[in-house]
Amino acid sequence: MHQVVYLTGAPAAGKSTAAKSLRERVQGLEVFEFGERLTMHLAMRDNDLIQEDIRRTSAGVVTPADVQAVDKQLLSFVAEARMRTHVVINSHPVTKEAFGFRVTPYSLDDFALLSPTQIWVLYADPETTAARIGRDAQGRPMVTAAEAAMHTHLQASVAATYGMRLGTPVHLFDTSRLDPCQATSGAPPQATDGTHPPCGPTRRNWTDV
Repeated sequence: MHQVVYLTGAPAAGKSTAAKSLRERVQGLEVFEFGERLTMHLAMRDNDLIQEDIRRTSAGVVTPADVQAVDKQLLSFVAEARMRTHVVINSHPVTKEAFGFRVTPYSLDDFALLSPTQIWVLYADPETTAARIGRDAQGRPMVTAAEAAMHTHLQASVAATYGMRLGTPVHLFDTSRLDPCQATSGAPPQATDGTHPPCGPTRRNWTDV
């Protein structure tokens, strides 16, 4: 059975790093980068818009309808790709806004159609998150430790809700002291429930699942 991993977490948790490393290690792996797809969707009405702009202004340029349009693309993508290979979905429905935070999740019915086999949440302690954004913001708004903690908690709660709805395992990986490819290096590359730590699975492990 091909794995469909829903990878999520607050900004600077290491999602893109983990997805990139997995793509290099797992033959044929397909990765759906929600932020990139959203940028492409928005570019159809504003060619000058880049992903850093979206991160910086978020609700100022991204409407719930925009998110729903990319959600539909994701459903079609996964339905086709999972028939032939493993899939990683890099997405985070919680965004930092000027007024606080915004959650634009999948409906539970749509998430059931997506039907991931695993849900991974990457997280870091608030101080580490704020420091990472400070070093390399890439358009992400600066946050206090309290805001970083709130963002992580909201992201994890959405993922837990998805898991409870589908009965899908939810695994949370701490990337505070190690990069996402090392965070669970002490764990076996393939656990008894089929779980693989970020960046940990080899080509053989994923093929055998």
